Amino acid sequence: MKKVFLKILLLLGYCIPFVFLAMNEDAITGTLWFYLVMIVGFGVLCWGSSKVKSPWIILVGNILSFTSSCIFAWIFQTEKWEYYFKPFLPNQLIIFETSIAFVIQVSYIIKKHKTKEKEH
Repeated sequence: MKKVFLKILLLLGYCIPFVFLAMNEDAITGTLWFYLVMIVGFGVLCWGSSKVKSPWIILVGNILSFTSSCIFAWIFQTEKWEYYFKPFLPNQLIIFETSIAFVIQVSYIIKKHKTKEKEH
């Protein structure tokens, strides 16, 4: 029961539109602090997924985060976004950043799995 609750919490955590929040803060204030928040957020969620031994949460969670970022960008992006993130369009940058985050998280899980295999 506890594991199911933790898995649900992890999936809810992944629903946070990390990429949108980082891009929005960058476009509005020009600061990159929310990119750090994005990295820490994805890192904590990835670590939690590995602790509950459910790497599938990373795939589903990144899809949820990507979807929520796209929805928020569609609703809240301004004209400034169109030229601010050149050479990317906002949606292209969301795809790019989500893909990079996903690859890093999967790499972590693979490395952790290989380390465990060597221990046994």
